[in-house]
Amino acid sequence: MNPIAERVGEPLSRQAGDYVGSPLYRVIPEHAAAWLALGLLLLGVLILRRRTDTGRPSAIITGYRNLSADRRFLAWLIASSAALHLGLALGNTFDVYAVGFAIDSVLLFNIARRLILGRRWRRWAALVLLGSILGYVASSLGGVAPDQVSLVTKLVEVTALSLVLSPARPSRIRQLGASTAVVTLLTLVAIGSWVGAFSAGAGGHHLGDVPEPGVLLPIGEDREPTVAETRAADDLYAATVQAVSQWEDAAQAGKDGYAVEGITGREFHADNQAYIDDGAVLDPTRPESLIYAEGPRGPVLVGVLYQMSGIGNPGPAVGGPITVWHAHDNVCFALTPPALAGLVSPLGMCPVGSFAVPITNEMLHIWTVPGIPEPFGDLDDEWLDNYLAGL
Repeated sequence: MNPIAERVGEPLSRQAGDYVGSPLYRVIPEHAAAWLALGLLLLGVLILRRRTDTGRPSAIITGYRNLSADRRFLAWLIASSAALHLGLALGNTFDVYAVGFAIDSVLLFNIARRLILGRRWRRWAALVLLGSILGYVASSLGGVAPDQVSLVTKLVEVTALSLVLSPARPSRIRQLGASTAVVTLLTLVAIGSWVGAFSAGAGGHHLGDVPEPGVLLPIGEDREPTVAETRAADDLYAATVQAVSQWEDAAQAGKDGYAVEGITGREFHADNQAYIDDGAVLDPTRPESLIYAEGPRGPVLVGVLYQMSGIGNPGPAVGGPITVWHAHDNVCFALTPPALAGLVSPLGMCPVGSFAVPITNEMLHIWTVPGIPEPFGDLDDEWLDNYLAGL
């Protein structure tokens, strides 16, 4: 380990895997009660059925048994959504969202009841399900981060709505209209989920931030760095800027082993496999990756990426909360050619021809562009665009 890497500030020590990631791929603690509510619904129905098997059946059980298979499935979908909303209302702090969840739960339970008892239900079901789905999309577009419970609930509701909208007297026009509505809503749910996840994670790479999808940050809260941490971060930055100036010419970087072919975009990572495999930590003379942007007169060196060897090995916090390492999860890689293909979608899929990588090793960005407002962590795209335009 070089002298810079040995200067570890006040502890950010942690065990491998002590990360916080985007809620998009997880269940936030406030929503865990939704799973419990769904389990209690299933348990309650089981108990009710056993009691009616030994006595006179209740109206609910009798009505349920008289339903066709597709109506039974629809009743389960609506009741499940009602139970999930009840759990969301109970788990959330008391606010407008908790009130909305509670209202949704009451309305959906009543619709399931009306369906089972043979009363008018279709119009109410369409309105309530549509309102619930659009409410989710609106809140996500407003920057509320969705999680797996939210996504499951909406997928249940979209499935239920597809059955509700299935015309009793099928015709091509009616079937086309129903199918178009369902596909449109499913697309809106996916888009809203992406927007909400990225909007909530727009804070950068600071401790305590909500990460963007695909980013893992160490668990912890932000704090003011100590004098020693600030000095160590400044020394690391100065040593990095001085050492990498030799690679401002991408051609020279290519001669020294960096993969600089096909530089495009704002953050093209040119890896050096020899440096990735050498086991060195935070060595400014051997950074694992150089980062170039496509400038008006050719590639512009904008920063470096230091990388730890081995998944789960925490990077040395030389600058405390200034130099926060991060990892990535739920990223998709393509094999032909080998490249980053994107992120796992809110529905759990990678682009065709790629596969998901659960977690990567830790890394630290340092931006070496003169005048950069924040040299560590996340890069301000708008600032970089203005800088490149002025070259």
